[in-house]
Amino acid sequence: MLKEDRNGSTDQTKAVDLLKKQTLLRNVSDDVIEEISRSIRYRRFGKRDTVVHKGDAGSSLLMLMSGRLQVIALSEDGREVGLNFVEPGDYFGELSIIDDGPRSASIIATTESVVGFLAKAQAQALFYRNPAVVEALMQRLCRTIRQASSYRSMLGLSRAYARVYSVLEASMKKDADSGLVTIENLPSQQAIAIMANVSRETVSRAIGSLLTNQVVERERRRLVVLDTAMLAKLAKGEAELQLRDRAGSESNEIVRKFG
Repeated sequence: MLKEDRNGSTDQTKAVDLLKKQTLLRNVSDDVIEEISRSIRYRRFGKRDTVVHKGDAGSSLLMLMSGRLQVIALSEDGREVGLNFVEPGDYFGELSIIDDGPRSASIIATTESVVGFLAKAQAQALFYRNPAVVEALMQRLCRTIRQASSYRSMLGLSRAYARVYSVLEASMKKDADSGLVTIENLPSQQAIAIMANVSRETVSRAIGSLLTNQVVERERRRLVVLDTAMLAKLAKGEAELQLRDRAGSESNEIVRKFG
């Protein structure tokens, strides 16, 4: 764990090693890493502490060194709903560095976490002087645009269940070693409901239907997709599953386990 002093400094050697593992910095030179390590400052956050408030000025680029964070949205009744997670090695806040706009989302710590803050001037220098960093930023922005396009297409689906299946399909990942297709860290019912613009009950029944029809199965803290072709058809509204009475109770159980 990084040790901080009162000015936010940390052990230099360990800081350099951790910075080399950052997604944004994987292909930059050691000289650039050393320079960043002298400028970056670290803050420790406890569980449930707010790291970023939506609407705040974006004065720093942030990098997660350890712990886990979660992007937060507000439901219609004003409750916080957890969306996607930020894992160690990831970065955020780059949009505000590029366009001077405010923070686009709120982020909280789900465990004790250490976050590196690189001031805006240093972050802009990093962006504009290093082609490898620019390439990484462009690839990420392309993924964001593609996801936004898919999201708009998903909201255009007339069937509520298809929208839920579309959210799940977008979360699928294939393991290169095992070949398994999984959905890791399943969001809460409320989070999926917000993304799919449906009720929590619809989410409950849709997930339960996948379980009872053996399109997916539960394995520890993830879902294993047994029939990717069927899930793809369901996500496009090209197929339907029989909704069974026990679907709601089964999906309630799985969402509780996945948090």
